[in-house]
Amino acid sequence: MTTTLLWVGVASLVGGIGHVILAKGMKVVGAAAGSPLARTLSNPWVILGVALQAAFFFIYMALLSREDVSKVLPLTTLNYIIVAVLAQLLLAEPVTALRWTGIGFSVLGVFPVGRT
Repeated sequence: MTTTLLWVGVASLVGGIGHVILAKGMKVVGAAAGSPLARTLSNPWVILGVALQAAFFFIYMALLSREDVSKVLPLTTLNYIIVAVLAQLLLAEPVTALRWTGIGFSVLGVFPVGRT
């Protein structure tokens, strides 16, 4: 179980960073002129974000080979905290108290799942 929790933490970190980096790249794509497809495929932030999301997916698949999906998926809600913090720091997104409250409720709801 400890190994599973460690890998869930790694997956959540990799996935959360991937989400934010992908968002950073897509904001650049949306603001620029020219072909959206060409801009997307040539943007290093998008490429890195996709690579991190792929890494998350492969770690997640490995986790599913060891544990129940009804246990693994809820544990990845750590993503929500990582994304909110990084979005504030790297993308200057406002994360309101109400949004933090919602994230908190989601994460707190996972504790009973992790204990089973």
